[in-house]
Amino acid sequence: WPRRGGIAQFLTLMAEQVEVEHQVKIFSFIKQYPKLIFPGKDQINRSKNKSNLPTESVLIPYNPFTWEKTEKKIRDWQPDILVVKYWIPFFAPAFGYIIRKYKKQSCGKVVYVIHNITFHEKWAFADKLSRYALGKADRLICMSDSVYQDAKKLLPQANLVKGFHPTYNCYDLQNYSRSSARTELGMIGKKVILFFGYIKPYKGLGLLLKAMPLIKQKLPKAHLLIVGEVYGDDSLYLDLIDKLHLNEDVTFVRRFVANEEVELYFKAADVLALPYLSATQSGVVQIAYDMELGAVCTPVGGLPELVINNQTGIVAESVNEVALCKAFVEYFNLDLASVKKNIIEESKKFSWNEFVKLIF
Repeated sequence: WPRRGGIAQFLTLMAEQVEVEHQVKIFSFIKQYPKLIFPGKDQINRSKNKSNLPTESVLIPYNPFTWEKTEKKIRDWQPDILVVKYWIPFFAPAFGYIIRKYKKQSCGKVVYVIHNITFHEKWAFADKLSRYALGKADRLICMSDSVYQDAKKLLPQANLVKGFHPTYNCYDLQNYSRSSARTELGMIGKKVILFFGYIKPYKGLGLLLKAMPLIKQKLPKAHLLIVGEVYGDDSLYLDLIDKLHLNEDVTFVRRFVANEEVELYFKAADVLALPYLSATQSGVVQIAYDMELGAVCTPVGGLPELVINNQTGIVAESVNEVALCKAFVEYFNLDLASVKKNIIEESKKFSWNEFVKLIF
């Protein structure tokens, strides 16, 4: 906070859980990315609901003059444990420098929570940068088995812990029922397939759009609800919708939605779509599970760890349009009341309390 997106939300929820028994402070970014390379429209969370956690914005990762100040601020606070989130090598020089200096002058432990080790975008010297960032940590918590295996190859001597992605239990504000959400969005009587979150090439929205004509043949009432800010050129997807004659079958909300809006779209949906071309894990599925919504995913990365085939959703047989279409048909043939029960049971494994235990 006040940065936006799933990782910022993750850190807030984690810190709130730690704060139940411990004193917590968040050291955040003054700026996170330079405008020149940031593909989105805004980096600040404009939601009405603000974090009440003590937060100090100190770091600009691309400005080395802030690294020294950040390390000193952290050391002056004297934490027993410094927890750092790692997801792209862009932050590696800053994090690596800060942690090395901190470890020389403090007896506090350093724990990383690792989102990715194999990255969706290509980064020059990615392995070297990751080793520099992570190499001096006391513990590395990997958020899926696929990340754990990647980390094991990169840092075989490290203290690795196989973790999980906890449930985002902050979005269900009880403002909508399934019926009222569908009424507000004009989707009564439709089978609503939800694609939610930042729209980046690796998340496979293009694949899902190409599968929609096949899905419509099998499920005539199917309607695709896309909600999220496009990272890059919107026209790539708009042209595809037009070319495939899907204008009547797709609702496209092309913007970042505030926290208090999220519930509306998940409550209106029948199933979450995760047509990823590559993946480690997904925070979006953990929003869905909190709303007791099942998912269809491709068989990549850590997604099959989260979507239990034929129980909490369907894992497609492969990453193509035909397999994706078949998976959605299979999903709607499931006993969806049983899917809901399975999700409730499965979600018990993904509590923030259990995750925080891995840190300590």
